[in-house]
Parts: sequence; structure tokens; C-alpha cells
Amino acid sequence: MTECRSWVSAGVGLRMISAALVFGLIGCGTEAEPAPEEVAPEEPEVDFIQEAVWSPRSDRLLATWDQGGRYRLFGIIAPDTAASAYEPSAGLRLSDGPDTFGSWAPDGLWIAFGSTRDGQGEIYRMRPDGTGTERLTDDPGEDTEPAYSPDGAQIAFISDRTDGSPRLHIMNADGTDVRMVGSPPGSAHHGPEWSPDGRRITLSVTMEDGEFVHLTSPVGGWGRVRRGSMPSWHPDSDQIFFSLRDTVYVVRTSVNSRRPVTPGFAPRPAPNGRWLAFVRGEFPLSVLWAMNMETGEEQRITR
Repeated sequence: MTECRSWVSAGVGLRMISAALVFGLIGCGTEAEPAPEEVAPEEPEVDFIQEAVWSPRSDRLLATWDQGGRYRLFGIIAPDTAASAYEPSAGLRLSDGPDTFGSWAPDGLWIAFGSTRDGQGEIYRMRPDGTGTERLTDDPGEDTEPAYSPDGAQIAFISDRTDGSPRLHIMNADGTDVRMVGSPPGSAHHGPEWSPDGRRITLSVTMEDGEFVHLTSPVGGWGRVRRGSMPSWHPDSDQIFFSLRDTVYVVRTSVNSRRPVTPGFAPRPAPNGRWLAFVRGEFPLSVLWAMNMETGEEQRITR
């Protein structure tokens, strides 16, 4: 204790000595030990699928997939097309990104998508194998979330070019004749999709009291359906699947009935009506699943 007493006699208070001993700064008769280095926690690995859309023949899925912090487009074989017992897939990368929200042309020859690869959000298209990329829009506004019409002649998309807010727009499939749809409600729009009969478009709209699924025609006339987001059409042009609180629901527009389907988000029915693709998980990790809509059996699609 000789060394500790010398601290007291030198005018150092007992409270300071006690604190130094507790935090390992000094010791009686020992050399001071260095404070341990702080180790920053490791960032979790990002492996997040945002959504996946079916090809016109229901034989492939196109996923918007964030691997390591960069969204890119991946092609994934659908369960019905596997030559042997289906195994979860790692997918085939089709683009370098950052690319999101792919949409198949109804003839299967093109995929439209949103990208910031040139510094701002624009709409592009490419062949299903990732080749032949062409830019369709060129505007100071942000253009994203394209969706082909059932006849392939038009593309619905979201843009802030008209009034500064993300709104539903429609253009010809070659990028010409861009126009905003009607007098849109809410402060922001997301995820447009045409009904299979081409008569209506569904999308999610941000309102003062939350996110709601809305319907409109290609020329306007808006109607609120249900609270929820990320809507998509069943091939019968009546049922709409959507997400709400990490659960997939379906609403039948003809009678406005709603029922839960399965845990998950981003539901996408296949054009053949057999499968429902959806995503489970939360950022930074998620997995793509598919449900057989005839049997209710679920199958994991990605690893």
C-alpha cells in the first residue's frame, strides 16, 4: 500500500484513486494497464430479396436482390420447370446494378427495370439474358418501377417529373408520350401493376393515415381498396394480393372481401394461376418462397 499512500499524501483524493482502481488505470504496486481497444461491431451481411416477378410463361422469376449493398436483377428457375427434385437456387445475376423493379414484356422478349446506373433514376429495358440494354427515359426527374401493359404497348411507371412527387405515369413502350394519370390522390405512389384484362391499374398510395391499395384506369378515376402495399393481380383480374404487417392478404374486388394467405410480403401470382411467389424475412436477410395455390403447399425458392 506504500504506493497508494503516496498518492494520498501527494494530495490525490480517495475518490479519484478508487475510480482509477475500478477502471484499471492504476494499481497498488503494479504498473498501469492500457485500456482495451474498442472493436466495432461487424455489419450484418446483406442478402435481401425485395420482390420477384414471374415470366409470361410462369417458368422463371426475376428477382430484385441486394447482395452486399447493391441491388441487381437475378433470374431464378420456377419450381414447375425443374428437371429433377427442385432445390433452392442462388439465381443467375443478369445485371450489375444498381437496378430494381423488373417487369416482363408480355411476349417475354424484354424486361423493363428502374436503374440509377447513370446517376439518376431512369427506366431501361434489356433482354431476358441481360444483354441489349436500352435506356427508355431521360428526364431530370426520378423515374422508376415500370410495369408493362398486357398488350405490351404501354409502360406504367412512377415519376416525380410532373409535380415533384412520385406519381403514376404512363408512356408508350418505346419511352414516348409520357403523361401523368388523372388527378392522383396521396403524397406518393409505388408499385403499379396492370390487371390482366388491361382495364385497371393497382398500386399503393401513401395517404395521411397510412399506405393504401388503390385502383385506377389508364386515364384516371381513382378508388381506394384496402390498407396495405405492394399489390399484384391474380390472372382472373378480380383478386388482388397485397402486403400488410408482414402478412400476405388477398381481396376480391367484386365483393370487397379480404382474407389472410400466409406470412410474408411482396406477393406475386404466376400468370398460370398455379403459384404465388412471396418474400419472407426483414432487412438485411430475406428468402423467396412460392405457394402452390391449389394445395397450399409452400416451397423455398432461394437459398
